[in-house]
Amino acid sequence: MSLDVQGTFVSQKINKIRWIPEDYVETKCFLTGSWDDYTNFVKVWSFEKPHEDDDDDVEYPRTLSEYTVEDDVTQIKFTEKNKIAVSTSDGEVILLAISAYEKDMPLKEVFHWKNLHNFGSEQCSCTSLDTIEGDIVSIGEDGHINILSGRRGDITRSIKEADSCSLHSVCFFKHNELITGNIRGHMKIWDLRSPEDKPAASFLLAGDEAAATCIVNHPTQPHIVLAGSESGALAVWDLRVNSFPTSLLNAHAAGVSEMQFHPENPHKLISCSVSGEIWDWNMESLTKSTKGPDNQPSTWMPLEDKSPMMVNSLMPTLHKAINTLDCDRGRILCGADNEAVYLMKNYKY
Repeated sequence: MSLDVQGTFVSQKINKIRWIPEDYVETKCFLTGSWDDYTNFVKVWSFEKPHEDDDDDVEYPRTLSEYTVEDDVTQIKFTEKNKIAVSTSDGEVILLAISAYEKDMPLKEVFHWKNLHNFGSEQCSCTSLDTIEGDIVSIGEDGHINILSGRRGDITRSIKEADSCSLHSVCFFKHNELITGNIRGHMKIWDLRSPEDKPAASFLLAGDEAAATCIVNHPTQPHIVLAGSESGALAVWDLRVNSFPTSLLNAHAAGVSEMQFHPENPHKLISCSVSGEIWDWNMESLTKSTKGPDNQPSTWMPLEDKSPMMVNSLMPTLHKAINTLDCDRGRILCGADNEAVYLMKNYKY
């Protein structure tokens, strides 16, 4: 069965999109966060048939619930199955609960951390966040890192001036360890057990000083980290030997907006770009079975003896940026600056 692509105009530029996970069945519900509008929203949607007695299988998204945010939504991540952390461009992080018991699935505010990121009296953007086991890390244009507790609602740690310039991406790879990337492509590893506000290691994304726009770690090999750059390149590190990327792949025509390993298949990576592309990567060809520094059975192939990568374009290139994507079994959602949401069905993972 070929990939079936369905686009729906939603009247807002979509910056983040997330499936709401369901156990054992394909979910019909998803979340969006908008940007670049007078009023922005986090919305809950459901795919439904326009008419109950319609024989056609085509379902369209319908808004179930919305939560107004004062500025742009910059990131959405789940902290628990029914809770999401949302960061905004006015320096705030909001924890929202999604009620599964009420038909319209309202979004209820649990905690609201205001003015997390600022230049003194002036607010600045909370550029991204990541979550692990109920904890949240937020980063911002001020170069600060904040660790928030999604259970208690307090700030457990703040690393002021963690970077001298704007931080753009962050990723937990262990509960007490995270990696950040800044606007100049400098990557830093932070050990939260250390009392000092200094990175445990630092290295460069690539030689061109392009911003690190997104970071993900491998689902089965957490020491393997991938970063997408403003230039469209993909860098791969083995954090056990973290001085330089193991591989640097010239990928998209413009900045990588988001990447995700498929939840069911760690060899599949999906990436989307400011250039309007959404690609599917077969990362299996980048791995080989050898013994690593700590006898891990699988390491990543060095750049010089890499075989050609299998990359597929999942839909025709758009004329606007694709900002976000999310996978659920054989379906992929993506949101773009052309004010549309795209659903890809029958994806072979």
